[in-house]
Amino acid sequence: MNITNIIGIPQVGGGTVTAPVTNTGSSGQPTFLDVFTRIFGDAVEMSEISAADKIRLVLGEADDLEMIQLNKEKAGLAVELLTNVRNTVLDSYNEIIRMQI
Repeated sequence: MNITNIIGIPQVGGGTVTAPVTNTGSSGQPTFLDVFTRIFGDAVEMSEISAADKIRLVLGEADDLEMIQLNKEKAGLAVELLTNVRNTVLDSYNEIIRMQI
């Protein structure tokens, strides 16, 4: 069993996090870190777009209400996906911890 350290998690707080899935594991598939980083980056980006749309709406600068609603729903779904992935990982971790050796 080869366990590696989790390194390379992008720093959050200054701007949009975009991390394309480029690293691959030994099987040629993206690693879990790559997938999780991408999901996290998408959730942050969608939330920022939704927040900007809300500001434009309040200021009266928005013309397309359908697009604002669509962006709001995208942000909600991205956060829900991130939460579900996190919960699944935690459940799996807890199940591994409870295993008897």
